[in-house]
Amino acid sequence: MAGKIRVHELAKELGLTNKEALDVCLGLGIGVKTQSSSIEEAQADRVRRKAEREGLKRDVQPEEPAKPVKGKAASGRKAGGHEESGTSSVDVAEPPENVLDGVVDRSRIRDLPAMRAVASRR
Repeated sequence: MAGKIRVHELAKELGLTNKEALDVCLGLGIGVKTQSSSIEEAQADRVRRKAEREGLKRDVQPEEPAKPVKGKAASGRKAGGHEESGTSSVDVAEPPENVLDGVVDRSRIRDLPAMRAVASRR
């Protein structure tokens, strides 16, 4: 029986972000939904070869971009239910305009679905 590997494990092995690994899988027609999806070892080999061929492989996996914090603290109320004076008790950092700048050579990943979507918005 062939082994399976999770997308996030493959991403770590190749030095890709989870999003990049998902995009490579989808670009190869491998049906994955999240980084926790499992793929067959033969499919993982295809992803490894494509990442190597397109120069996406890195020695170290970059950190995933931080997601903004959502919750009750950002609604303008303190835990005790009292209104604040116009400020939130949680600072929510705005994500950088382009997370991939300086991390990935754009010319090598233009055929990935996520990059086509980004390029079409500009």
